[in-house]
Amino acid sequence: MPTAERQLKLASFIQACIARVLAAGELDSCMRRARALGELLWKNNLGQYALVELEQALLQRYQHLFTAPAQTDIKASYLHVLSQAYTASGHTRVVEHLIASQALQNSAVLVTEKAPPATWEKLSTPGHPCICLPRYSDRQEKIQALLNHFAQYKILVLHIHPYDIDAVVAAGLARQLCGTRIYMYNHADHVFSYGHGMADVVLELSYFGWELSKLRGTHEKCVFAGIPLKLPDATADRQENATGHIASAGSAYKYKPGGDYSFPDFAVQLQARTGRKLMLIGPNLKTNWWWWKPARQMGKQAIFHKRMAYQDYLACMRDASVYVDSFPLTGGTAFPEMAVKGLPCFGILTGAHGYSPADQLKSASQQALLDDMGYYLQQQQRPAMDQTGILQGIRQVHGIEQVAQRISRAETANAQEKQPPWSNPAPINCDFYEKIWYTRKLFTPPIHNFPDWKLGVLFLKYWIQSRQLARQA
Repeated sequence: MPTAERQLKLASFIQACIARVLAAGELDSCMRRARALGELLWKNNLGQYALVELEQALLQRYQHLFTAPAQTDIKASYLHVLSQAYTASGHTRVVEHLIASQALQNSAVLVTEKAPPATWEKLSTPGHPCICLPRYSDRQEKIQALLNHFAQYKILVLHIHPYDIDAVVAAGLARQLCGTRIYMYNHADHVFSYGHGMADVVLELSYFGWELSKLRGTHEKCVFAGIPLKLPDATADRQENATGHIASAGSAYKYKPGGDYSFPDFAVQLQARTGRKLMLIGPNLKTNWWWWKPARQMGKQAIFHKRMAYQDYLACMRDASVYVDSFPLTGGTAFPEMAVKGLPCFGILTGAHGYSPADQLKSASQQALLDDMGYYLQQQQRPAMDQTGILQGIRQVHGIEQVAQRISRAETANAQEKQPPWSNPAPINCDFYEKIWYTRKLFTPPIHNFPDWKLGVLFLKYWIQSRQLARQA
């Protein structure tokens, strides 16, 4: 956990940032600063995971600027709210799955900022075309427009960017003026996000988010929902490929060494020990400097693909002998998806796990993972584990209808039903990402919002102080 001195400096920095945001008198400047702060805290894991106080302050300060919409008939039970829709992205795919379910079939979708035409049909339901909010130059008009839409639905399910304070304030207004219920689907469960202060229910995706909610002070609102996946009807009857390559897929940054973990070093050791080719999908050799030396060491035995067409991706996995999850950051849904398709899967219980019952297939450490994979590739068998039970658990947790039902029953579920429905194989380390950030030499600048110079100065001052404390430790 962070030192007492660092906690004090962090608290002082956060209070100074909140004061800077609220020092702006008019709505547009204040919200612009809040967005800039939200992105800064999202991109840099300082150990600040919510700003409930700021959300409430913004709502109270500016609520007089907005009018309650005239009462109209409710259009649908659920309105799924996205900041941005993507042709291939986690948030968008989750919403596609949920609105296709029986339990949440009475749903509509609204995108607050940007939705490419290719996403419109996917995010539409019978009788409810996808709503794409037009671009507003006036912040008050935008929030009023959101409020007018939100008032026409019983429950909002927020799938927003962590810094989308406009949608959060509009949701708060809808709850206050119209009685709308607010659910927050906690996509960014391991980092800062706005929305926790306004939400009536926080839909958690993992044991990690479940434990972190206790630090956020929002645990009483939490209900485990899980990540919906489109799984085959039955576990694939897959022929063992004893001589195939070792596959791994994930966003490039998930392989960047941090803390006690280095996937590139592990890859070199694994390749040398097994003699197998490695097929790595996601890393970018041009910019990911942490791969430069390992790539030279492995030579032609390691094949890197920055991206891969879906059919080629499926062929790559079909021809693999095993799949290994990225670390220190988990690759996400690919791990349980590959397990259900019958591909032997391996990974590490880093302390930042807890997203799937598939975690029960993982090893306790980097060395244990190396040993477990080496043994399997040599013997073509794993130590005794209930693989059938694990695969059944994956279906129970990630099945689209199962996830949708947990969301539909979020406010009627008992205490037991609200919890993650499988046994976590290892303790969660809530400051896992925080520790990695404090040991890195550089911070991540915001790129999605216009920066505020004073917030930037406050952040740089805190960043320098945190590095000085790290050197003293």
